[in-house]
Parts: sequence; structure tokens; C-alpha cells
Amino acid sequence: MISNIFKPKKQQLIQESQQNITLGKLVKFSHYETIFKYSFFAVLFVISLYSLDVIQFQQFLKEKNLRRFDWTDLKWLVIGLILIHITKIINGYLVFDYVSKSLDKKYIGLDRQLRVQKIIKWIYDTFYYSVVTIFAYIVFRDEKWFPSQLGGTKFTETMYDFPNMPDNPWVPFYYMIQTSSHIHALLLLMIHGTKIELKYWEYLLHHFLAVSLLYFSTIYNCESIGIVVLVLHDISDIFLAYGRTYADIGKNKILVYMSFSAIQISWLYTRVYVFPIKIYDIIVNHPGFSLYWENTKHALYNQVGLMIVLFGMHIYWTIFMVKVGIGIFSAGKYKNVYDNRENKLDNKKEK
Repeated sequence: MISNIFKPKKQQLIQESQQNITLGKLVKFSHYETIFKYSFFAVLFVISLYSLDVIQFQQFLKEKNLRRFDWTDLKWLVIGLILIHITKIINGYLVFDYVSKSLDKKYIGLDRQLRVQKIIKWIYDTFYYSVVTIFAYIVFRDEKWFPSQLGGTKFTETMYDFPNMPDNPWVPFYYMIQTSSHIHALLLLMIHGTKIELKYWEYLLHHFLAVSLLYFSTIYNCESIGIVVLVLHDISDIFLAYGRTYADIGKNKILVYMSFSAIQISWLYTRVYVFPIKIYDIIVNHPGFSLYWENTKHALYNQVGLMIVLFGMHIYWTIFMVKVGIGIFSAGKYKNVYDNRENKLDNKKEK
């Protein structure tokens, strides 16, 4: 297995420090984690109530002879999972040595090993989000449901032609590839995250919301909602992944300022400005739902509810992002107050 190549290198990183770092010291759940934990189970309970409705909705689509998802297109989900897994392994093999050598020396031992793996992931994310964003813009920009705020040329309404599935041949391919990416991230977190991730429940809630939104939007013929949400997230994720990478391995302070400025601008525009506008648009402008209200109202409640919870997480992350920005531009130092492990290291250096 290609992944076995990394094992000796990981051991070498661990041996760089003789510190006795126990799991108990490394993982300290804050009150935020408690909130995210209960929020996760609350969301899980609520969406479980839709089990019967999704079946009834599919029957409704069949009876009305409306366009709906072709389940043979699930092949792209399987292909996507395989390709994403393989390309992530290849990415790790190609950049591991470079990241290990370039990473700030303040990271030592187990903390250094975990940080190297994070940066390898961010490098992959920068490339992946760039590709899928460019692809989505090229194939969807002329759709009447693609927002003008993201470059759409013929926007009418987010739920245009609902309850039909969007009539674009690239929708199933794009949607399944994106779904495979989020499922892959969720599975990795569930398998490995409990051992090393300080913000496990926070990330679990986010990944679960993403997968749930993709699943229910497919079942409810709301792919137009899903694509808009994916694109506005992916745009800011490009700059976020690159900026976090360069902050740890980059040497030019001016580029650190520029990359973080790009993060702030893209994040605030897409997730704090455009996203709530789209939520509002769906709530007040949904003629397709109104036409078949008794059959489609639960689909509206489901999609809007999931997006509102996701937007709440955006506000939470925005607070931390502003704090990091204040530190960079006022003190001239990149101090990531969002990452608990880095806080411990910074505190040790300051004492």
C-alpha cells in the first residue's frame, strides 16, 4: 500500500520530541464541544423524522411524471470515492517531505506530526476546490437558478422549475463527485478523528450537515440549492486552505497578510453575505413549492432548516476568523486562536 510509505516518516516526526503528550492532555473538550455534541444529536433526531416523507415525495414525483434523480448515476459516487481516496494518497506522497521540512519549528513531536497531516490536507483542498469551482462556473453559470452574486448570467430564482430536477446534464456528475468528497471527509473523521481531533464534534456536525444537505436535496429535487451552497462554500475554501497552509510554511510576511485578506474577503462575501440572501430567497420566493404545497412543504422546511444551522456555524467561525485577523494586522503575528494545540505552543513560547 502507498500509505505504508508514510509510516517511517511519521515515526521520525514523533521521535523529534521526548515530551510525554497523553491523550488526556491533548484532548480537552471545551463548552463549545459540548454544544456541538448536543446539536449533532438534535439534528440527527430531526432529520430522522423525514424518513417517511422522502418515500412519499419520491412517489409524488413518479405520479406527476416529474424529472428526478436517476439512481444509476450513483456510479459517479462510487467512482468519486475511489478517485478522491487515491488522489489524496498520491498528494501526500508528493508533498510530505516538503511540508515536513518547511513547517515552523515551533511544532514538535506528536503536534508536528498532526500539523503536517493537516497541511497536506489543505494543499489537496486548495487544488480540489479550485477545480470544482471552475467546473461549476463553466457548466452552471447560464442556469436560471445560478445566482448573479456568484457570476450567474441569467438568474431568475434559486428554485427555478422546481419540483423538477434541474435540467442540466452535468448536475448528476457534479453532484455525486461533490457528495463523494464530503462522504470521504466524514468517514475519515469518524474513523480517525476521535483519536486526534480536538474539535471532533464541531467537525462532525459540519460534515454531517453537508452530507445531509446533499442527500436530502437529491431526494427532494433541490439540487439547485445544493449546487449554490457548494459553490459559495468552495470559493472561500480555496483561499482558506491556501491561507492556512502558507501561514505555517510560508516565509514572506506580506504574502501572509495578502492570503489572509483574501480569506476574510471571500469568506465574508460568500458565507456571511450571499448565503443568508439565498436562504431568504428560498423562503420568500418558491412558486414551485406553493404549487404543490402539501407534497413539497417538508422539503422546504428540511432544506431551509439545514442551511440555517450551517449558517449559524459560519457566524461562529467568523468570530474566530476576525480574532485571527486582528492579531495579524495589529500585532504582526499569526496566532491561530482557533487551533487549541497551537495556542498551547504559543503560550509556552511566550512564558
